Amino acid sequence: MQQKTFYCPDIYNSLAIYFVFYYIHIYGFIPQCPNIPTSERVDCYPDPGASKTGCEQRGCCWSSVDEQNVPWCFFPTNHGYMVHSLHTPKPTELHVEMKRMASPSLFGGDIQELTLHAEMQTNNRLHFKIYDTKSTRFEVPHEHIPTVTNSPSSPISETLEVRNNPFGLVVRRKENKKVLFDTTMAPLVFADQYIQLSAKLPSHNIYGLGEHVHQTYRHDTNWRTWPIFTRDAFPNGVTLQPAPAVTYRTIGGVLDFYILFGDTPEDVVHEFLQLIGMPVIPAYWSLGFQLSRWNYGSLEEVKTTVERNRAIGLPYDIQYTDIDYMEDKKDFTYDKEKFKDLPGFADYLHEKGQKYILILDPAITTSKRVGGAPYESYDRGTQQNAWVFESDGKTPLVGEVWPGETVFPDYTSQKCIDWWIDEYVRFSKEVKHDALWIVSGFSDILNNSGN
Repeated sequence: MQQKTFYCPDIYNSLAIYFVFYYIHIYGFIPQCPNIPTSERVDCYPDPGASKTGCEQRGCCWSSVDEQNVPWCFFPTNHGYMVHSLHTPKPTELHVEMKRMASPSLFGGDIQELTLHAEMQTNNRLHFKIYDTKSTRFEVPHEHIPTVTNSPSSPISETLEVRNNPFGLVVRRKENKKVLFDTTMAPLVFADQYIQLSAKLPSHNIYGLGEHVHQTYRHDTNWRTWPIFTRDAFPNGVTLQPAPAVTYRTIGGVLDFYILFGDTPEDVVHEFLQLIGMPVIPAYWSLGFQLSRWNYGSLEEVKTTVERNRAIGLPYDIQYTDIDYMEDKKDFTYDKEKFKDLPGFADYLHEKGQKYILILDPAITTSKRVGGAPYESYDRGTQQNAWVFESDGKTPLVGEVWPGETVFPDYTSQKCIDWWIDEYVRFSKEVKHDALWIVSGFSDILNNSGN
């Protein structure tokens, strides 16, 4: 007997209506899903484990596709923020207050009221910042960025348009009105520990995003994600997609953008340097050949290496010593046995026109020095509260690095900066050198010492 399938339109319509009312009752929200190309979808479920149920609980749109890497869960048009008030203190400035639209949360802790402040700092540079209206968040100090004293003649209305419902920014060139940065493609997400801003871009010519191994200068926009400020870890990241578009994600802080309207790459670099100042010209000798190795074992072995290279006429300008020159790998010390003549090593190199660079690690051990003597650098840092602390603000964060149990300098603290400078001055008087290589877990930074 053939099995028959019965279809009753009234039942299916009733179920659909029931689902709508159930969804409104539970979530108080019905997503308005846009009919857009898949290349313009912005991922509403960037964390692992996306599902139709989980997507809908966030008030997002679900539609599966066969295309690789395209998000199945994407944002509706009625997520985000609405403009509450807008005024222009000056023709070159814009101030906007906004409130979050009633919608489900992605990760919780959504900020309900935000402020946008935008200004034309020069005729070719727009600055805008979005931040929590009621609570102050940590912002990286800008003490090295000079205060802008320019008086741009171009009103901000020629380059920046604000959309009200939902909130979005459209940045254009004033000469031809070409759109350069359009955040209306997806809603702004601004929570206690998750911030997301997406923008449609005018072309696929996207460069930058350092601290990664890039195969090409121009980036692949086929759904590629690059971490920010870390080499191999999320969650701070940038996603490029074929719209073309970019999505910024971070777990805190504020959104602080500078947009430069240069006609050429050279113009953009010029505008950028006007903002941050001219780069430091490196010492000529620092561009030469350099030799560094871990575990020479003793200063005599270092000198043997130097002499061997000199003997065969190898042209190299700089010799390093890694942290094995230290006493038990402790910063601001040197091994008084295996490297007892280290204070005069720079003079030895200078006789042949060579330079000496030594290495320091930021992590400071908590242990005593040889023979139970106090480790003065650690003791002085503790007295100055120079360390990164746990959430109680009193207990130093303890880890393990090369010298064993360590604490970590908090370089955002002025007390720490003063302590570090004092320790370095003390040590530079003890061991002469030409420059310093500061090693961290994410990058190696070479700083000229000014000698």
